Amino acid sequence: MRYLLMSLADLDEEILKRLPTDIREGIRDGTVKVLPKDIVDSLPDQISDTIPTSLIEAANANPVLTLILVICGVVGVIGFLYGVFKSGLKTTLFFGAVAAISWAYFAVI
Repeated sequence: MRYLLMSLADLDEEILKRLPTDIREGIRDGTVKVLPKDIVDSLPDQISDTIPTSLIEAANANPVLTLILVICGVVGVIGFLYGVFKSGLKTTLFFGAVAAISWAYFAVI
């Protein structure tokens, strides 16, 4: 069974005492919803092991954000490839036209 806290204010007082004051104030104000990873890493092992991983993973487990980033990445790659192929086609047509004009010029003269 996985233990999920509804808010950071539900953390044990021993854990809250070891957090930096700005984080504690943010938890009490309700502005901090998830503990930053660097704060969790800086806590001693026995304290950081008592924090449920679901609170830490909440920021990483946003499927909507992940989907948006994947879609933006795919559109970016498609746009990049389109630009490369379009540029390559323009270059090919330009130098093909230069070659045809050069050939025609020397063939006539």
